[in-house]
Amino acid sequence: MPKRSSSRDTAKAEYVARCAKGEKVNLRKLADELGVTYQTVRNWKTLDKWDSALPKKKRGGQPGNKNSAGHKNAAGSHPGAPRGNKNAEKDGAYSAVFFDMLSDEEREFVDQTPLGSREALEHEMKILKFREHKIMSKIAEYEKAPEDSLYITSLLDMRVPAGRGEAKKDGAAQNMGMYSKDSAFSRVLKLQEALYKVQGRIAKIADSLRTIEENKERMELERQRLDIMRMRATGAIDVDPQEEADIDDEAIHE
Repeated sequence: MPKRSSSRDTAKAEYVARCAKGEKVNLRKLADELGVTYQTVRNWKTLDKWDSALPKKKRGGQPGNKNSAGHKNAAGSHPGAPRGNKNAEKDGAYSAVFFDMLSDEEREFVDQTPLGSREALEHEMKILKFREHKIMSKIAEYEKAPEDSLYITSLLDMRVPAGRGEAKKDGAAQNMGMYSKDSAFSRVLKLQEALYKVQGRIAKIADSLRTIEENKERMELERQRLDIMRMRATGAIDVDPQEEADIDDEAIHE
């Protein structure tokens, strides 16, 4: 069996050490330094799995990395975007909320938002009833409109670059405009679909509120029954059997 070359382990050690420092190792130069052929070094690299011996890279910039050097938010100059930065915010639908940065009006709105189950349902019911009213008013408006009425739903303005001149101050000339329109009937159909969804949610909230009220009444009857049982057990007062039977009947029917 041929003796293993001492340069083989040296080559691997050099490769791993240099890569760990962030250096890009040229296998041809490494082969010249060790006095072996380039193909030999390539074979050693594959057979001994040099890359598997490299230390795992951490997330973020590696040691010696200078990609962000000179930038405002580079390491050592600024820890990143300041707290509450909203440079990437589009419509606010997914915006993170920083309560200590809210305005007085926004904070008051948040504080007044109901958190209890019943209060939250009643709050949502009011909003849904308002939406129902607005949709029904809009449906009535479109139903009164002439049958040939059309309403613009989208507008696409195609422009092409234009030459310089006083008459073309914005540097562009209109080439083509595309319009999409709806009839009054079409809009009524869309509004009715939205109305059905709102009314369906209203019905579900009404059922939830009714269940809460029934549970409340049931708990009150149960409390009265337990009070009567406790008073009879302690002999505090004599309870009319008919009154106790009436309470039990109400609890059963509930």
